[in-house]
Amino acid sequence: MSKIAKPLIAVLGAALAFLEGAAHAGGQGAVRQDADRKVVTMTDGQGDLSLRLRYDGKCMLDQITVRGRQVAGADGVADGVRIDGQWYTTRTGGASPNVAAGKNTLTVRGIVYGKPDFQVRETWYFKTKPDGIEWTIQRRYPTAATLQDTGFPEWNFAAIDTWKGGVLGNGGVVWNKYLASNDATYGAHTSAVTFWNPDANDCLRITPTLPPGYQGAVRFSHQRSGQQSMHFSVSKEELKPNHELRRYLPDRGDLWAPFQVSPGEVRVTLTLQAPSYRDAYDRGTFRGVDGDGIRELMNTVSRYGVIDTHLTGGNGWLSGYICLHEQWYGQIALALADPNYTANLAATLNFERDHAIGADGRVKSRWTYDAGDAMPGTYDEYGFYEAQWGYLMDSQTDYVIDAAELYDLTGDTPWLAGQKATCEKALDYLIRREVGNTGLAAMRTDSEREHQGSDWLDIVWASYENALVNAEMYYALTHWADAEDALGDTQKASSYRAFAARLKSAFNKPIGEGGFWDPANQWYVYWRDKDGSAHGDNLVTPVNFSAIAYGLCDDPARRKAILDRTEAEMRKEKLFFWPLTFSSFLPEEAASSNFPFPTYENGDIFMSWGEVGVRAYAAYDPALALKYVQQTLARYAKDGLSCQRYLRGSQEGAGDDILAGNCMTIVGLYRDIYGVQPKPNRLYLEPHLSRELNGTQLRYLLRGQKYVIDLNTNGSAITANNCTIRDTSPFAVNAANNSLEYFPGQSKEWALSVTPAKGQRVTIQIASWPTDANAPRRWTELGSGKGKAAYVVAHLMPNTVYEWKIGGKAAGRLRSDGAGSLRFATAWDGVAREVEVGRPIPCKPTPALRATPPATGRVIRIDIAGSLRKSVSCKPFPSREGWREAPGWVCKGWGAP
Repeated sequence: MSKIAKPLIAVLGAALAFLEGAAHAGGQGAVRQDADRKVVTMTDGQGDLSLRLRYDGKCMLDQITVRGRQVAGADGVADGVRIDGQWYTTRTGGASPNVAAGKNTLTVRGIVYGKPDFQVRETWYFKTKPDGIEWTIQRRYPTAATLQDTGFPEWNFAAIDTWKGGVLGNGGVVWNKYLASNDATYGAHTSAVTFWNPDANDCLRITPTLPPGYQGAVRFSHQRSGQQSMHFSVSKEELKPNHELRRYLPDRGDLWAPFQVSPGEVRVTLTLQAPSYRDAYDRGTFRGVDGDGIRELMNTVSRYGVIDTHLTGGNGWLSGYICLHEQWYGQIALALADPNYTANLAATLNFERDHAIGADGRVKSRWTYDAGDAMPGTYDEYGFYEAQWGYLMDSQTDYVIDAAELYDLTGDTPWLAGQKATCEKALDYLIRREVGNTGLAAMRTDSEREHQGSDWLDIVWASYENALVNAEMYYALTHWADAEDALGDTQKASSYRAFAARLKSAFNKPIGEGGFWDPANQWYVYWRDKDGSAHGDNLVTPVNFSAIAYGLCDDPARRKAILDRTEAEMRKEKLFFWPLTFSSFLPEEAASSNFPFPTYENGDIFMSWGEVGVRAYAAYDPALALKYVQQTLARYAKDGLSCQRYLRGSQEGAGDDILAGNCMTIVGLYRDIYGVQPKPNRLYLEPHLSRELNGTQLRYLLRGQKYVIDLNTNGSAITANNCTIRDTSPFAVNAANNSLEYFPGQSKEWALSVTPAKGQRVTIQIASWPTDANAPRRWTELGSGKGKAAYVVAHLMPNTVYEWKIGGKAAGRLRSDGAGSLRFATAWDGVAREVEVGRPIPCKPTPALRATPPATGRVIRIDIAGSLRKSVSCKPFPSREGWREAPGWVCKGWGAP
């Protein structure tokens, strides 16, 4: 076996389990009734989930066994309603229902509970399955009523630490450590939840199916008994928060306002499963980093920013803030790779489009539960407002960035079209504020003396020409220009790129010439007042990292100066993560609460800027970028990153506004080190690896397609549809039907398509794929299984003959079609071999075709000259340029090999 074949086989073999899915063993499960004790035990076919029903004067699940672990609390699982301040449940005070047990089914009839004048009647249906249990609840309300609360059903688990948390159907999480105090409550408008315990390696997945026209909601509470409860609600109207817009209450359970129910039947089906946690959330095999830490951090910190459906942010549901002036939500979706989170982010951007953006294009900068942080008069009924610290202008750019990057992930062009006008308004709002013809947009303040913030560092008085906002503006313009291309508006795309080019030129000028570059200190300053004075000349990391990460600083000498100086300062102080600044702002440049240095935004550590920092370093020094990833994971293992910031002096966590943005360093690991960068029609891979990461294998889900990504400094590979493609340079793939398409470099169009035969597995190692259509394409292929794999090589010269080689020997000649594509198929003998589609073969000059018309009739016979000779019959053709209608007709330009 060749040296190439062995790693190719290893890559393909290791990917199969994930791509094909684990086989399910076991039958349909079983139902066992003990009529004397009035209990019924139901178990799924794999023995992973078992429920025990008690019906002795009550009707409840009193035992839930998940992969051998009993998780139910003393109050078990029951249905109930709360009316006039009183709970009525199936747990107490009723006659024993009628039970009919089958081999794998159970029907429970005659369940009655409620007030004497409001008797709720239910029937429960259970069915065991190979990998779970299906529970249908059929509830009938006798009359219209107002419910103060409901359990449809209510689940009670043994303790608040029975589960680490629950992943929600909207991509969010209930993280139980944040419900540590009695009566602490969190809820959201979703119904599906997957509870997990990493130590026990188990999950309980609950997936409701609601009737058409009904809405689901969940409420999680820490009961005074020590149990954790979860109440499902099902209603025709979306439940409203009971206290302002709050989804979290620290010391009470009445989260949702009372709601109306109508007389009649409501039927809900719950699908219950108990998968292995490591299998259900398998992110792959990690080298050089803590893979378990990555999984846990992504399932907790990154998801915690989801406050509710259409409310996704980078703070979290404890404090309840969403900053529209943050550009990393699409990037979190990229790393998380959860379709539910992605869909909820799309809904969030639609909600913001409809309610947070004015007719003039101004994007309100924040959302929260109440008006406490709002500039007077700006808080609206939807929860959006302007921050009390000033007009934060990065909300303009970051809304557009989030929309553009989400489109990269989804490829949903109709959704993007629905964002087009709004994103253009948001950009044009800043474009109208251009200073002269520089491309630089002005803030709404002229000087730091106005004591107003203008960006994420909201109590630093950055004004007029703000380098951070303009760096994000550049990124937004260039990224949204690509979106305009996708929507067919090339004129808009060109105008945005032209504006971005002016901005970049002005940005990079020395401060003496009106730009942001400080040639003395060899870094970018933060802002320039209207009088031309430069400020924030203290190595502000968000400014300098953004200039590099977003493509404004493409001068290698400048990049080196900034990054080397930054790392020198980090080593000097032995910091585990980058602070916002390395030296102090001047007293007049920031609020007094930022002093003495280092304090808060004047020198403390905020991890939300982690992806920008990793991106800045990844191409320059991957090992340095990786170091800060490793240190972030170590800190997560210590404290869960459960803080707003880290104090510069002690490097201990501080601040009760816990930030989901603390996940951004791991987002940078995925996007910038592993190089996973989805595009609308492909999965693009541009890794920046150090050797200790060799052997990393990622499981990645994109647009419903499973991919396996193998990473190595000697070349990386992507597997899907029984096909692996490996390249030593950046490349992309797309799984289409039963094929895998290969995109060389940053090409937006595929150049090679491989379709294995049924039962076949194919591995391709790209050797050479030049952009020149006349240059040879070479690869090594290895296949297993019978049949022939079908190939299409695209973007060649149209209607041209190419030589085809296998193993260095001529295998024939192929003619491309009118679109410049070649099609052929091959079978293998079990060894790796080289394939080449060579240079075009020169054509012989005319005469190329000789045609002698017959004396009579409408049929002529054509003899094709050259080495290919063939006689065919055809009907007369119309006169065309280059044809002589006489004996010996000649078609000029058609050659024969």
